[in-house]
Amino acid sequence: MRQTMEALLFEGIVEAERKEGRWLFAGRTAQGREVGYSCEAAEKRSFGRIKIAPGSIRREGEATPGLHVLLEEVILNREAGEKAASFIAELLETLAKDAQARQSEPEEIPPADRHYEALESHMRDGHRYHPSYKSRLGFSLADNGAYGPEFDRDVPLHWAAVDRRLVDVSCAEGRAPEELAGRHLSERDRSRFERVLRDAGHPDKNYVFVPVHPWQMEHVLPSVFAPQLASKDIVPLGASERPYRAQQSIRTLASRHDASASYIKLALSIVNTSTSRILAQHTTNNAPRISEWLDRIVQGDELLRRERFEILREWLGLSFRYGELPPVQHRLAYGTLGAICRENVSAHLTDREEAWPLNALSLVQRNGRPFIAEAIGRYGVEAWSEALIRVLTVPIVHLLCAHGIALESHAQNIILVLEDGWPTRIIVKDLHDGVRYVEDKLLRPEWAPALAPEPETHRKFNRYSFLRTESVSEVRDYTYDAFFFICMTDLCLALEPFGLSEASFWRRTAEAIESYQQAYPQYRERFELFDLFAADALVEEMTKRRLHGDGALYFRSPPNPLRAARDGLS
Repeated sequence: MRQTMEALLFEGIVEAERKEGRWLFAGRTAQGREVGYSCEAAEKRSFGRIKIAPGSIRREGEATPGLHVLLEEVILNREAGEKAASFIAELLETLAKDAQARQSEPEEIPPADRHYEALESHMRDGHRYHPSYKSRLGFSLADNGAYGPEFDRDVPLHWAAVDRRLVDVSCAEGRAPEELAGRHLSERDRSRFERVLRDAGHPDKNYVFVPVHPWQMEHVLPSVFAPQLASKDIVPLGASERPYRAQQSIRTLASRHDASASYIKLALSIVNTSTSRILAQHTTNNAPRISEWLDRIVQGDELLRRERFEILREWLGLSFRYGELPPVQHRLAYGTLGAICRENVSAHLTDREEAWPLNALSLVQRNGRPFIAEAIGRYGVEAWSEALIRVLTVPIVHLLCAHGIALESHAQNIILVLEDGWPTRIIVKDLHDGVRYVEDKLLRPEWAPALAPEPETHRKFNRYSFLRTESVSEVRDYTYDAFFFICMTDLCLALEPFGLSEASFWRRTAEAIESYQQAYPQYRERFELFDLFAADALVEEMTKRRLHGDGALYFRSPPNPLRAARDGLS
């Protein structure tokens, strides 16, 4: 309820009057009568984000209302958005699946799980701004219990043999597609799959092994690809014998058998936090190209090498070729059969280093103890936060300002590397559709990758999903939104209970940016081009997008805490 109301109030969907320490807003009953609501809330220095005090939402004449009543009276009966009913359905699915996950939540993360792979399963809070942070539309509760990362179940990896002429393969230079099966299939798997192909396949076809999520194999392939299954263009092979662990993105699996094997990101036809989790063909095609481009930049940049900044390269992309399907099948099938292989974080760590998902820093365990309490207790919040802010900010800002490249750098896409609990550097991931740039504004435009374009249908249904643009402000705002508005604000609010004020956090962040800029005067014009201290920077209104659909873009320009900190405003 709080997370939903915080977004509704921040985006101006619900208007509130502030009176005697409470925020007052109105609902409407099914009979059309206005009913008063109130809550204790604060408008934070961090972009004006709204934070509601726990247990403070009240309905006229009663204590805390139920979520169903709140959604009906505050959204459905008042909000004219064409997607209001489906948005409410997402919220209720989130409530059910979050409650289900909380039942298995341990009092405290056990010591054996304080490593990156296991920590991914403990990130129960999801997106802290997006109200429908765990909707997973398409999953039943049984599916959620089987495949949701919070339950830490063994997830089987299924495979399909697909006629090679129907598979689009994109592989990084120096790598071979056969490495995927070689690393993830045992000898018994390969022998069994070959027997299945001899018995059920077509002798004249040359097949490629494509990994498939078990839910996708059960719920999507049999109906969507019925003609290809009948013609033996696709042959289900069953599950390989080694178990996997679902990462917090749900559709990315990590091997439990081989701790250094590549992660496998799979097409999954569910909707979570506003987005369908399919894998569009152009993204699988572009994944290795983008990784090779970014890696070339990182390896050739003195500052990024000194900061020991790294990326988890995506070295293989596989996709069904949908182009020749009849239109009706194309609409159903697009993006539903494919995979991306991503480097394992262990390949980038020394023996002294440990890695955390960055959103672990905002995690409060079931016993009420913040996950970061031990590290802050050891070093003190002032020193620890200063190191954290610098480690995060400098490489992200340098990529934006010096190179003209914005990353979708929210906390789920950043891995924090520490030594003895001290932040030392970051690694970023999920790059195939998580970058944005203006080609002629790149520092090295001649290095720009030759990308497969987004089809018009893709842009139609998700207008905010694109890599190249003609607008410098769109590049800047991609970083401003994901990194500062979402990621850094969440960290700021997580550090506040330890005694670090919002003003101090943003002052340190502004100082880190200014110190970097002073050290690189040769980029002065580019700092102005990608001005992070501007008053006109935009953030996406995600809740309006859920209420009104993806046919339009919804943005607002909140107060910029970086600008206020630089100008010394209180």
